[in-house]
Amino acid sequence: MFRLMKTVFLVERKNLKFKSIIFILILFIIGSFVYLENSQFRELEPGTAAEVVALNSALDQFRNVDATDSDVASPLYRNLISQSSNLANRTLGLVMEDEDTYIQGAIDLTEVRNEAYALDGFEEVAQFIPAYRQNQLDAALFTEIQTQEERLLVDNSNFPTYIILFLFALGYGWYLLVGIFSSDILLDETNHKSLVNGYPLSTASKLFAKLLSYFLFIFFCLVLTFTIAITSAAIIYNMDLSYPVALFNGNYPAIPVWQYIGIAFLYLLCLSLVAIAISILLNYCFKNLYIIIFVHFFVFFIVYLLPDLGKWMSFLPFNYLNFQTVADGSVAEITGNAAITLSNGFLTLLLSLLVIFLFIYWQFHRSQTKESRLKDDKGGRMS
Repeated sequence: MFRLMKTVFLVERKNLKFKSIIFILILFIIGSFVYLENSQFRELEPGTAAEVVALNSALDQFRNVDATDSDVASPLYRNLISQSSNLANRTLGLVMEDEDTYIQGAIDLTEVRNEAYALDGFEEVAQFIPAYRQNQLDAALFTEIQTQEERLLVDNSNFPTYIILFLFALGYGWYLLVGIFSSDILLDETNHKSLVNGYPLSTASKLFAKLLSYFLFIFFCLVLTFTIAITSAAIIYNMDLSYPVALFNGNYPAIPVWQYIGIAFLYLLCLSLVAIAISILLNYCFKNLYIIIFVHFFVFFIVYLLPDLGKWMSFLPFNYLNFQTVADGSVAEITGNAAITLSNGFLTLLLSLLVIFLFIYWQFHRSQTKESRLKDDKGGRMS
């Protein structure tokens, strides 16, 4: 089988798709640096300024009402005034470069906002207030920063912010990248007969050799990409692996950057296997490259096109094909299903792999048995 894997590599190493995936991954690394230096991604000053404008717009909904109206003194209005006060403390902390004032103001603001979501009339100002999910992520982040006495990252030119941006981009496109890369995993056998003929191996062994060859290449690319990205960021920004990153996993924990990197790496590995397995399944069913690529895109975007499916069927793998939206709780928010978490994502992807591989093995075993019977029948007739 290792000879077959070597043959697969020798035949495919000059294939354009193998070179393309490496080029795309380099673009992910360089593009993240370029974007970070030319954007306001996760910068506190523009973020705080935007929140001030949004909150003032929410308060305007009440200021346009007659002062004698009882709604002016409603609990929601008082809550917005309290939010404005805490937001002012955050702004003061930035202006005075007082990290403690900013962090405490941020924590107090998230607590006041938590009360607002349950108040009557909130729907009218919801567009001006961060979503509950984002507020919980902010609360977890600033609480952990205060607890661990970490420095406040005001600008985005730092190691943790680059890693978050890099994994955001990579996690968003990884399934589609691997899916397209492996979309002809069995179709190319028609172009290279040496891949399937001339080896005294069963169909299952040949299939496993192709799967392992592709996975090892993807694994190598992923390790290389993480190594280059982390090393480059450490040289440019100075490494900081202890800074907290908030994520969604049913609750809202804040974990160090190094744990976030490890979780992302393992998740993307599982996602790679799922993408390759789905490609094999689609190759067997359709035998058409364009249909296979279309199905990959459809499976990836179906949770956004039909969020109700995710609401009632959190156990299906299409909910977990985007690492970033699972990690920050976006999918759970879109579908309204809090069961779509990272932990359930790992479990669902692994179970999906098992089901797909069992189905593929059963189909290939059945077709191989049928071919053997046909050969035996022909042999009997000739004799």
